[in-house]
Amino acid sequence: MRYHLLLIFLLFTVISFAQQELKGRIINNQTGQPLAYAKIQYQEKEALSKIDGSFSLTLTKDETELTFSYIGFETQNFTVSKDVEYIRVKLTPKIEGLTPITISSEKNKANSIIQKAIARKYQNDPEKRLSSYNFKNYNKFIIDNDASRLEMESDSTNFELSTVINSGASYFSEKVSRFYFSQKQGLKEEVLALKNTGFKEPVYEILSLSVNPFSLYHKDFRIFETDYAGPLQKSAFKNYDFKILDTTSTSRPAYVIYFKPKRQRAVAGLEGILYLDMQSFAIQQAKAQLLGAVKLEIDQEYQYFPKEKIWFPKSQETTIRPGNRGQSISVFGGMISSGTLQKKESILNSILAPGKTDPNLYLSITSTNFDIQLNSEEKLNTSAEIVVIPEANSRLKDFWQKNRTEALSNQNKITQKKAERLIKEKKIEEQINFKNSISSGYYPVGFWDFSLGKFFKFNNYEGIRLGFGGKTNKQVSNDFNINGYLVYGTKDEVFKYNLGTSIYLHKATETNFRFNYTRDIVETGSFNYLQGKNEFSIVEPRFVNINFFYEHRTLSSGFTHRFGSDFKTELQFSKSDIYQTKDYSFLLDGQEFSEYTLSEATFSFLWRPFATFLKTPNSTKLIEKGYPKFTGQITKGISGISGSDFDYTKFGLLVEHEIKRLNQSRTEIILEGNYATGEIPLTHLFHSLPNSPRRNGILRRFSVAGRRSFETMYYNEFFSDKQAMLHVKHQLRPINVHRLIQPELVFISRHAIGDISNPERHSIEFNSLKHGYHEFGIELQKILLGFGLGAAYRYGPYSLPSFDENFAFKFTFHLDI
Repeated sequence: MRYHLLLIFLLFTVISFAQQELKGRIINNQTGQPLAYAKIQYQEKEALSKIDGSFSLTLTKDETELTFSYIGFETQNFTVSKDVEYIRVKLTPKIEGLTPITISSEKNKANSIIQKAIARKYQNDPEKRLSSYNFKNYNKFIIDNDASRLEMESDSTNFELSTVINSGASYFSEKVSRFYFSQKQGLKEEVLALKNTGFKEPVYEILSLSVNPFSLYHKDFRIFETDYAGPLQKSAFKNYDFKILDTTSTSRPAYVIYFKPKRQRAVAGLEGILYLDMQSFAIQQAKAQLLGAVKLEIDQEYQYFPKEKIWFPKSQETTIRPGNRGQSISVFGGMISSGTLQKKESILNSILAPGKTDPNLYLSITSTNFDIQLNSEEKLNTSAEIVVIPEANSRLKDFWQKNRTEALSNQNKITQKKAERLIKEKKIEEQINFKNSISSGYYPVGFWDFSLGKFFKFNNYEGIRLGFGGKTNKQVSNDFNINGYLVYGTKDEVFKYNLGTSIYLHKATETNFRFNYTRDIVETGSFNYLQGKNEFSIVEPRFVNINFFYEHRTLSSGFTHRFGSDFKTELQFSKSDIYQTKDYSFLLDGQEFSEYTLSEATFSFLWRPFATFLKTPNSTKLIEKGYPKFTGQITKGISGISGSDFDYTKFGLLVEHEIKRLNQSRTEIILEGNYATGEIPLTHLFHSLPNSPRRNGILRRFSVAGRRSFETMYYNEFFSDKQAMLHVKHQLRPINVHRLIQPELVFISRHAIGDISNPERHSIEFNSLKHGYHEFGIELQKILLGFGLGAAYRYGPYSLPSFDENFAFKFTFHLDI
């Protein structure tokens, strides 16, 4: 095999001698500024300069005549010999081209064309114009090192196979899909074939990348995890400047319109050109670039369908290379910057060898649509946006040869070999599995995944809570796990523990049977949703100051099941023996209960109708959160079963919504309602997530702010059997102090209202919320390493006599995982 590769390299070297690569830059002779998208004509071909004025041409003759032209500038012609490797072209402005153009002027021809293109979007955008369509797509994703290519093109006598195989970072994947679109369901993808070179198990994370936007007609579009303003949205003139560069002379002539961001600090935008059909003002072709910490290049081409009179996306290529300025592109949850990934855990942190700046690194994704069927009635009936069929990972060579829109080049094959070697030698697959465990709150050691949330905690009742917990992983079994924890409180000097199992009945629908026994403490008045909870948290701010718990010994069993992709449910049956840690008793029919037994049936659900999902043969993965999302729960306490003392019903509904804007500001709205009826003790009623210890002095109450807690409300101040809470947070655009220091100013408004029936049933005093509770807060988040500062003030009917009592000063902590 080694000698076969050497023959390939030798052949490529011979071919390369017949070619010349000419690089250069085109600038304004008077200002020295680069000329973006200047036209270059050579050897009956055309090319355009990039946004920094640079270009690279492959020439095949001993002497080549070049023509450089740019609107408003004098054209230049000259001849270069094969010995020339770099030229600097200076174009001189024409006298008539020196008059400045006012963008808002009606006389600006480019603006007039763009206005017509925006007005015709509904006729030209396939997702607006067509009722349905489907097409096949071939996608190729490469991460490689340009040094390998240079090495391969050099003198073969200095060539070392091992150097190429081991150099740099490599990744290679291919995918064949069929996309289906209808006005009712939107765009959905069925993955027919998937190949991740070097991996034993498929890397499904690759499928969740928003790399190639389907078209530039959208209001905004996503490349990796960064949103950019669309050049044909209604507010286009607010975000972009436009200029005519040229016209084409094809069978369907087009205007060549240059667009450039004008509010880059406030709204992310790309610089590029649109080829707009002179008749329909539809996009025929688009090129876009970004120069910053990375060099991003996008090339889109469209195909014309005469019968439907529409231009449809045909192909796209996206390339990323190292840059030199301050912008970044997010990939797999990580940031590509200066040729490598910044610190945010992701799959590519393993593949790209973080920490090593590699100026030769490049990432390339090519995507080609074929077998395009417009107004087709075929549909993909699924609630998931991406579905991987079971055969996708085992396609034979004939399938790939039939569905590739381009044959694999010699360089592709070399990259495949490099990827296989790299992934095996650096144990990339094991690293990915490890990081997936960490991100979900577990640290794998052999057959056991340790729970990171069980090692250390602190609260006023237990003191320091030390312990360990976790679950078995697939080294023990792919069909079940054994889970549990053991913790000890240094202040109450009591061990708490849990032991259970989960049996995986059907992985594709996440149908699991669970059985658990727990002996632990729970905060009085807390309401925990079985679904939608975040089981792993580095910091639990409220837990530190809680001092009112009850002890429980609970035996529970239940089922989880996912209906479709967006609706996950859990049904649980439990029996709990309750014991008090404080002097509290529940008074009912002349009898006091400080110890009692509760038998409950609970149904919980998480519904995410606006999220996007990836459905694989064995699981459903969340691609993009999407809002609003709904979490609900119904609990029925049944007296007389297994010695249960009380009969009651509890309801809870949590609605979370988030609005993200292109200027990086964000608004978060959380609405929650709780209701309980029947014979229900205080331990199982509701508080409103208070987060202020009852101490004199602002600094003595200093603590860490929570996400949806009331920062000025004292612990154990209010309890309710019916309540509603509203939290509104508005985060302004981050303040750009430094690349690593970008604090966020957040304004917060919180409100709660509630009441309680039969307060005389409870042996301790507390307030109701029937007059409404209000507080206002302000936070400066992420000042340094996720830490910030905040303050909140209580006002309204439940405000207290002094400023000190109404005011709360807080740490904030926000860490993205």
